[in-house]
Amino acid sequence: MKSSTRIILVIVVLALIPAVVKLQALIDPQRAQFQPGKGVGSMITQVGKSPVILPSQFVAGTVIGLREVVAGLLWVRANDFFHSGNYEAIVPLTRIVTWLDPHQIDVYRVGAWHLAYNFTDTAQHADRRYLIPAITFEKEGVDNNPHVSDLEFDLGFVLYSMKAYQFDKALYWTKRGASEKDAMLPMHRQIAHAYEKCGRIEDALKQWQHCIQEGQDLLKKDPKDFRARDHYQVSKRNYDLMLVRKSLREDLNKHPIDVGFEGGFKRLGPRRFKISGKINLPDATRIDVQLADDDYEEHDLSKFSWDVDPNETALYDLGIHGIYTENGQFSRVWDVTKDTKQYPFKKDKYTLILTFNPRMAPDFVQDNVGWSGEGITDKKYLDTKTNPGVRMVRKVIHLERKDII
Repeated sequence: MKSSTRIILVIVVLALIPAVVKLQALIDPQRAQFQPGKGVGSMITQVGKSPVILPSQFVAGTVIGLREVVAGLLWVRANDFFHSGNYEAIVPLTRIVTWLDPHQIDVYRVGAWHLAYNFTDTAQHADRRYLIPAITFEKEGVDNNPHVSDLEFDLGFVLYSMKAYQFDKALYWTKRGASEKDAMLPMHRQIAHAYEKCGRIEDALKQWQHCIQEGQDLLKKDPKDFRARDHYQVSKRNYDLMLVRKSLREDLNKHPIDVGFEGGFKRLGPRRFKISGKINLPDATRIDVQLADDDYEEHDLSKFSWDVDPNETALYDLGIHGIYTENGQFSRVWDVTKDTKQYPFKKDKYTLILTFNPRMAPDFVQDNVGWSGEGITDKKYLDTKTNPGVRMVRKVIHLERKDII
């Protein structure tokens, strides 16, 4: 190529760049968020103390319309952070990636997972303050990608059921995810589990019957379909087990167990305390713990933000993370001397709530108390109002800052 021709081509390319930028601005109103001097492109975005900077070459890529390419490159970088355990650097990157390309399904799923599960204290207890942002982030993914079963199912199972323990919402999102055209067969089975968590046993049995029939119909079409066979066999086994459990538990309300629940708090030193008590239930029963600011509330967010109030304290150990019992006793020591960021304890008053919730209990405990606590009572702490339809035991203890610090 002649040097004169090369010069002409360079001049033409340079002349076209302003037109490309102008066109990209018209088709991409969010472009300004990534320009140097504005929004994400010029700032250090961080969760905690881990900075994530959007380099100038990535900003340039978004300007000329290569948003999906840049999003993919950033997601590769986020994967490096994951394998190094640098979770705090991942969330800002997931935010940027979903701004650039709101149709990357896995980014929403992984980002929500990190928020809900991977911000932990030194004892690996998750930071409850990030749960609502995680849910809101996943809902944004649903809004941007309607009728995608994975996102809706994650909301129901991974977040509302396994983390928030809000079983009505878990059922809603599980059913919604399982109804999509791309839903996998195990999602249909999870509907039955979700009904059971809500105490809707007859609905759970009907769903198992539906799954059994579904498996049989698929096997008629293809007897070698191993997924259909698995669906049928698992559904049949769960249906039969639920019928047995229903029979065994139907008379529990006639002779309820007095669980004799007691629980207490003891300060062991600055930011060190023990929670202990007793309950007349089988070994490995779990006691839920909530220790939070007296005025702490989990509010729904209209838009996603990973910012949490650094002055709020919310220590939640629920479900499988609750205190295990042994020989009718339970006890656990917390040492949060190194966790001043996650548990600032800056308020004057706190509320400690100790709960046994049968809906969150494993099967062998429910065999003694029923799906909804119909087989228990307690002279002091029986609670039938907090969660209508459930008989639980619940003790509330009011504390002051001096009791903890």
